[in-house]
Amino acid sequence: MGRWSDAVGFYRPMVPLFGAILCCMLAVGASLAVLPFLVRDEIGGGTVAVGVVVGAIAVAAVLARPVAGRLADRYGYRQVMLVGAAVSALGGVGYLLADSVPALVAVRIVHGVGEGAVYTAGAAWLVSLSPPERRGRVVGLYGIYMWIGITVGALLGTVAMRAGGYPAAWILCVVSILAGLALVASMPPAARATAAGRAAIFPTSALTPGVALSLAALGYAALAGFVALHMAERGVANGIAAFNAFGFTYIGVRLLAGHWPDRLGARRVAIWSAMVEAVGLSLVAVAPNLLVAVVGGLVMGAGLSLLFPALALLVINRTEPAHQGAALGMFTSFWDVGLVVGGPLTGLIVGLAGYRVAFLAMLGFAVVSGAVAAVGIRAAPRSAVVAERPAAG
Repeated sequence: MGRWSDAVGFYRPMVPLFGAILCCMLAVGASLAVLPFLVRDEIGGGTVAVGVVVGAIAVAAVLARPVAGRLADRYGYRQVMLVGAAVSALGGVGYLLADSVPALVAVRIVHGVGEGAVYTAGAAWLVSLSPPERRGRVVGLYGIYMWIGITVGALLGTVAMRAGGYPAAWILCVVSILAGLALVASMPPAARATAAGRAAIFPTSALTPGVALSLAALGYAALAGFVALHMAERGVANGIAAFNAFGFTYIGVRLLAGHWPDRLGARRVAIWSAMVEAVGLSLVAVAPNLLVAVVGGLVMGAGLSLLFPALALLVINRTEPAHQGAALGMFTSFWDVGLVVGGPLTGLIVGLAGYRVAFLAMLGFAVVSGAVAAVGIRAAPRSAVVAERPAAG
């Protein structure tokens, strides 16, 4: 009973932040589910237009997150989260008004800027609330709420669209974002650490872990975009089940083993996570039937589940507390870079050599990701992990 009450007491101050990211990502998931139909059926755009509209939010997030992190370090996590949520809500209203592909791209950019600010400031805020020995666990939980928000949002967006048309889906987006904004507003301002110097435009602590993250993200992009087509070419229906299986273990492993980066060492967990992803990609590449493909998706989910929090913990432990927002913003942008590059790159390889070779190529990138973590990331100097000194803010 004491352990349970201690856990409740530890996480209670973080609950509004977990709820805020869930609500804001719910809008992201709803828009992902609805926009392809809007572009194709209402605006008359083709598949290229669908891809451009859907992908614009990731491009905006890549650019926004490092900036949002620097602003959060300077002006406070709460302020940046509130502004980000307000900008996201403005994007939700924009969906109601947009009636062309260029207008939708502009709205997606606004939405992406807001989402990038909310996620980055929220992650840095949680880190500031966590003791060093539990930061990996907390960052992992934050990612779970993000994932749940996107997944549930896609379901609710589809239901809203079918029940009340596109306006109902966009109203859902706005309401969910405003709920997230209200949760952030309910929290007191966070104490900020005193900076020993100005933050670098490109924090070096985020570069090598970020490269490892981008390389691993290529495999996720390949699975999400091409596993169904890969299996269909082999005469196997319902190949998307492999991607669904990925989500199952991604959440499950992070819930059950989210403390591993803290307990076993972030660098070690990052290396093994990348290798596990590579094993999953090998199974997907050679899968003769749906069962093997699903097992491959399960294994990939287990690998990538702990890779992000492990690499994020490496970034945190190598960054002065006053600059962790900027470093985390830069680091998370590398994930988006991997997604933006991974889809077209996989498609190019498929066109040249087929699906099997494409997934084997992604396997190679996962192995390189593990090698980068093993060779390129040395142990953090003891001086890099310092206690935060609260200042007015």
